[in-house]
Amino acid sequence: MLFPLLGDVRVAGEDLEEKTAALLSDGDQVTIEGKEKRAKVLFLSGSPLKEEIAWGGPVVMNTREELQQAFKELEEGTFIK
Repeated sequence: MLFPLLGDVRVAGEDLEEKTAALLSDGDQVTIEGKEKRAKVLFLSGSPLKEEIAWGGPVVMNTREELQQAFKELEEGTFIK
């Protein structure tokens, strides 16, 4: 995944505007060009988890039940120990 934090960029010949995420396909390389002098890009890469994902704002768990429990713990101040 690629996310231009500052400035527009060109990714594999395609324009990508600032603060617009792009999901890249599998491959060994990608060409990223800054269209502006001070472009800054966040580049994330990793192996798929192959697990269920339940996402709510800043919290990611495996099930909706776990997500609800996490938010309950956040409210109670016991989420991070």
